[in-house]
Amino acid sequence: MTEQSTCVPAEINTGVPSAARVYDYLLGGGHNFASDRAVGSRVLQVLSAGREIAQSNRAFLRRAVLEMMDRGITQFLDLGSGIPTVGNVHEIAHHANPDIRVVYVDYDEVAVAHSQLLLEDDANATVINADLCDPEAVLGSPELPSLIDFDQPVGLLMVAVLHFVPDEKDPAGIVARYRDCCRPAAWSRCRTSPPTTSRRRWAVSSRR
Repeated sequence: MTEQSTCVPAEINTGVPSAARVYDYLLGGGHNFASDRAVGSRVLQVLSAGREIAQSNRAFLRRAVLEMMDRGITQFLDLGSGIPTVGNVHEIAHHANPDIRVVYVDYDEVAVAHSQLLLEDDANATVINADLCDPEAVLGSPELPSLIDFDQPVGLLMVAVLHFVPDEKDPAGIVARYRDCCRPAAWSRCRTSPPTTSRRRWAVSSRR
């Protein structure tokens, strides 16, 4: 049976697990359902540090956003965002400055539908349904100019997502395309999740 919630778009079948909601479950969030928790439990059987890794990724995101704000960044582009819950970019930023602008990007229609519902009353945050591996589609989105001014400094975020981009898609080239679009003043923060055989945390930060 499909679970019903006022926090779920009507078109979403919550009986089918969603990667974005499974991640929300690992973070300890409330935007997940029985099907997601079942998958999340299986993930934890294979990767016992799954919750720790997810929470570490979110802690990194918080540090990155606060650092960029300290350096004067007032607009953020978050690529591969999933569902913006449990202390995501707009929550972190708007706690300090409600005027900061945030654009989330994800290609998962379930994540986008949840995001649209969560952000519908926030004039300074939105979500774009696009694949980060296609920079031209993201940067050419008609929603982007309403919140992001590329003539001003931009905080570019790619957290726990680049390890999903295969080598043949040239992840370094993708990052470079976004970075170049954000010039002359941009700060970018990227982080990949560790391999399942290790609990090491990999973090990569690129300079201006």
